[in-house]
Amino acid sequence: MNYAAESAAGVSPVGLVIRLYENIAAGLGRAIIAVRDGDIEKRTNQLQHVLLLIAHLENALDFEKGGDPARWLRKFYTMARARILEAQLKQSGKILEELMANFLSIREAWEEVDKQSQSAMASSSPAGSDPSSWVA
Repeated sequence: MNYAAESAAGVSPVGLVIRLYENIAAGLGRAIIAVRDGDIEKRTNQLQHVLLLIAHLENALDFEKGGDPARWLRKFYTMARARILEAQLKQSGKILEELMANFLSIREAWEEVDKQSQSAMASSSPAGSDPSSWVA
């Protein structure tokens, strides 16, 4: 996925975050299948990709504008990395399933933020209250 091209095509910063969450969930899903199939190489590749996507999300956090939500997300991403490493060591699909559910749940929250942000833009809300400012 070319996030720069999507951004240039008018996808909002929050929309890009949502897509990253979807790709993380998809990668975790493929890793779960690889665990079940005993495919170590595929599992490792998928989890490495997921870790890269998490790093992109974490690097985009703006703690000055994002405040507590940005700090909470940083803690979540730290926990997610630890759980991925634990799942890799234990070859645990169950840990990955739980983590995938967490990412999907947070993705739903970002979708709500995106809806509210679009509504706020339509009604010309003041700058600074825009949730998309939580990410760079």
